[in-house]
Amino acid sequence: MTLRSPARDVVVISMWSETGLLPQPRSGVHYARLNISAEEMASLSARLISRWQQFVHYEPESGANGPRAQEPHLRSADLTGRPQSEVLGWVSELAREGAYLLDELLAGDEGELVRFRGHLLSVLEREDLRIRFDSDLDVPWPMLAVGYESLLDGGHLARNPFQLFLGHRHQIESTSGAYADYWWVSDRTRAVGSANLDSDLENVALAADVLKLLEDRLELTTRHFSHELLPDLARPVLDEDLMYFFCHGSYEEHGGRVWHALRLSDELPVDAPLVDGYRKPHTRATARRGTVSLFHPLVVLNTCFAGAPATTGFTGLSATLVRHGALGVLAPQIAVPQVFGAEFALRFLTRYLDEGLTAGLALLETVRWFATTYRNPLALAYGLVCGLDSRVLPSSQEGSTGP
Repeated sequence: MTLRSPARDVVVISMWSETGLLPQPRSGVHYARLNISAEEMASLSARLISRWQQFVHYEPESGANGPRAQEPHLRSADLTGRPQSEVLGWVSELAREGAYLLDELLAGDEGELVRFRGHLLSVLEREDLRIRFDSDLDVPWPMLAVGYESLLDGGHLARNPFQLFLGHRHQIESTSGAYADYWWVSDRTRAVGSANLDSDLENVALAADVLKLLEDRLELTTRHFSHELLPDLARPVLDEDLMYFFCHGSYEEHGGRVWHALRLSDELPVDAPLVDGYRKPHTRATARRGTVSLFHPLVVLNTCFAGAPATTGFTGLSATLVRHGALGVLAPQIAVPQVFGAEFALRFLTRYLDEGLTAGLALLETVRWFATTYRNPLALAYGLVCGLDSRVLPSSQEGSTGP
């Protein structure tokens, strides 16, 4: 599905499928003009993300048996110890908010829009599809939901609210205006990767387990400072299959502009223009020669806000990394609790590295695991920019590139 904004206050949506799920129009593509503007869509997306942030920082009222818990959703990844009514009530409300954004995006009575909406919802209400959202506009697709009207029956939950979210139903990737036009599978017996870490987070629960998994599975480079990362980004060849970041992320602000940056163990903000400045000379050179740049990792940015929509005038880190060759970027769209971030990484990377699943399937299974086992929706805050088919094979096979 594509969203394009070719002019101010004009948003055009289109979709097609090669699987026979959609009726085939004469033009081959279903399309319609939306009534919502790009600015309205950005505002609603930001609002939805803020609602998820409220879930993270929720504090229940004091109970009869003692003082209230201090931000219980922030302090533990496993929410099965919390009252079921509390957790499912929150998940139901987040599903309602996700359904509201989707409804607003598709609202309208024009004939072509009504037809388009019917076809799209019939697809999204299925399960286990692979969906690519190629969009000029940043929308938190995994957090959107369908079928909310079927959730309640006489004021009681009639179904599992986790199952309403698009990120629980399907493998999803977005493009954020950038897309890798090749694929890559390593031919080495031991994949190569890096752990890019903030030393302040090394004592977070399970952070050491994640690092051990990477050390066991990869020929690993560990970096703690920007003066270690940036010279490697400046190299013509940075031949890593996986780049993992576990560090702090924040919004920088100056002159009325706001953008995202991450920090390792030092204070230098690593943002999209900085990465672009170091990689661009090599990316341009390989483009002139007609070759594939040897920068092809799946990048896991386990960093607050790293996948959130970029502020107008600034390109996000995810899109920048993909433009320079990364097969995909997995990152959260909110400030994820550190303890959850480490647990998420362990679950996802085990599926990706040890089981050899594609990034799209590894993410979907991780989302469903947290929903079923820990009753925690926060895995839905992680989104893939490209990389749906990225994988590291469990055993050596011949590497290859292709269109």
